[in-house]
Amino acid sequence: MGSNSPNLTNKPAREMGYQMPQQISGRHTLTGADTPVATLIGRVPAGSIIYGIASRVVTAVTGGTPVLGVGTSTATVGTNGNLNAVMAEAAGSEFLVPSTTVAQPLAADTDVYVGTTGGATAGDVVIGIMFFKPVG
Repeated sequence: MGSNSPNLTNKPAREMGYQMPQQISGRHTLTGADTPVATLIGRVPAGSIIYGIASRVVTAVTGGTPVLGVGTSTATVGTNGNLNAVMAEAAGSEFLVPSTTVAQPLAADTDVYVGTTGGATAGDVVIGIMFFKPVG
């Protein structure tokens, strides 16, 4: 494996093989009104099935009417989160399943983002995306 650098720009999807649980993870820390709007967590390889989203809100997401959500683009986070838009903003942990509206297995390598809408001004969230790649 390569460097543990958090810069994921132009990085390939991480893949360890078939029939084993895998994950990508990252952190989203707000510094102003929905800033950053979205944080790239990582890239899930084509053919994979996302089966879980682990969220640890370290510091509550507050300010405005915040909505925390996970999606496959910077435009699909917060209330538009196409993987999940019903996440807790209060400090604590939760484990969520992805929305059934996302076509799976994934047709292509897919970026995953976490972010907010609603003018959130503070908060610190650690997210893990669990996936597996079935044979066939």
